[in-house]
Amino acid sequence: MNHINTATAVAAAKPRDDDKVVGRVAGSWKPFPCLLTRRELRALIAEQLG
Repeated sequence: MNHINTATAVAAAKPRDDDKVVGRVAGSWKPFPCLLTRRELRALIAEQLG
């Protein structure tokens, strides 16, 4: 299977206008939990998608 780096895919779809260097995120970084249940997340997504 082909694995595409998400940052590369986004950069290809939307090139940067400026020449700033993008720093790499540490491999141990994890996002903070949002404390919503799956049902609440699904409801929010359904509302946003219409």
